[in-house]
Amino acid sequence: MAEQMAEGRFASLGQDDRDYIMENIETKNTKRQNTTAVKLFREYLTEKSKPIEFEQYTIEQMDDSLASFYLEMRNKEGKHYKKTTMQAYRQGLNRHLQKCRDIDICNEEIFKKSCKSFKGMTKELKRLGLAAIEHHPSIEESDIEKMYSYFCKNLEDAQLLQYKVFVDIMLHFGRRGRENLSSLTRKHFAVKRGADDKLYVYKVIDEQTKNHQSDSELSSDGRMYEITDGERCPVKSFVKYIRRLNPKCVKLFQQARSYPKEGVYYDNIPLGHNRLGQFMNEISKMANLSHIYTNHSCRATTVHLLDEADIPSRHIMTVTGHKSETSLKTYSGKTCEKKKRHMSEILSSKTCGKKSCISNIDFLCLSQSTITVEANEGVENIPVELSDANFDLELLSNSQNETVMNDILPNNQLDEILTEIGNGPSNTNIMKPETLKTNQNFLNLPQPDMKMPFLNNCNNVTVNINYNVHPYVNNPAKV
Repeated sequence: MAEQMAEGRFASLGQDDRDYIMENIETKNTKRQNTTAVKLFREYLTEKSKPIEFEQYTIEQMDDSLASFYLEMRNKEGKHYKKTTMQAYRQGLNRHLQKCRDIDICNEEIFKKSCKSFKGMTKELKRLGLAAIEHHPSIEESDIEKMYSYFCKNLEDAQLLQYKVFVDIMLHFGRRGRENLSSLTRKHFAVKRGADDKLYVYKVIDEQTKNHQSDSELSSDGRMYEITDGERCPVKSFVKYIRRLNPKCVKLFQQARSYPKEGVYYDNIPLGHNRLGQFMNEISKMANLSHIYTNHSCRATTVHLLDEADIPSRHIMTVTGHKSETSLKTYSGKTCEKKKRHMSEILSSKTCGKKSCISNIDFLCLSQSTITVEANEGVENIPVELSDANFDLELLSNSQNETVMNDILPNNQLDEILTEIGNGPSNTNIMKPETLKTNQNFLNLPQPDMKMPFLNNCNNVTVNINYNVHPYVNNPAKV
């Protein structure tokens, strides 16, 4: 922007300079949205054989045309737009018309017909399932651990070091997606020692962001403190990264070299907007994470983790740069997978019945590959195959076996009963249970028959059997 210096205190700007300042009130994305909305409306008017210069329409003509447009607008594939897309196009048209004619198409008193059509269409989109907003997911805790393990396996690798510093900055400063990443320089951040003698990284130069276009507030007032007892220390990695950057390039993110040269890990080539925008996508694939995350997932993770730690929203906003707690709730209001699982287990515990632990007698029975349950007179015996069963059980010790048998036969009557029935035909397969040898694949291999004592006066027998259920019996089969 050229500036003509006057002899006095104040500058004298030409018309071009004035126009430049006024045109840059809106962001590039807003301008793009306005242009797209106007183009779409003109295409609609052309297809319907109506004049495309809608800026010259009367209020009534505009109201009628917009009412039809809201109901009939479709994408290139002939499908409905999502609710958020419709809202964006409506706002784009409104901004365009306010510049031209200073009218507000969202005013329900003036544009009654079109406002009613818009409201009706948004309800229809809700019914069709096109009204939900798909937010960027936060990174799962297990994926965070997997990701940092991937980074720290070799921080002498230029690319891994850059990935780690990138994620550290994204998390600790709550950065949005790819916003301003390519314009960051090493001078944007500095390292300082705090009152507690700990080092921390902070932002020196503020930026113009989506939420902070003209206000005096910092876009982010976060800090990244050192962790003195860990190799994953973000400050240590940041300092190392800064020292390895190419001195000929001022940008913070430079192209990694395949082989370091004279202590320099990066080339004099800054990474562009689109390349940096794919970093989390690349990391997700390289670290084999459970999801393909986006850069914005880091911002969602920052809010989610701080909210889970009960940090007040007003403090989280100083890190992320959000202007209101309402906008912050789009991240903090989500329920994490861990809590979803816990809630499901609470409901299942009521609908599936009380958890039943496998008793000692059940274990003795399950140690056989096949159990024949002796039924009442007149009913056939029922063989039960256990080869497909899946249990997480521990073998009984000798003392535990003694306890089981004492529960079955109090007052140490086992020997007396075995002697009493010893003259009968059933004594050939009777033996006192012994402790089985430990086998890591105990439940996955066929087991040898374990002899069971003949129990007198047992009219009713209950056997709990569970197939492929872990770790307790949910659906006992009672015979």
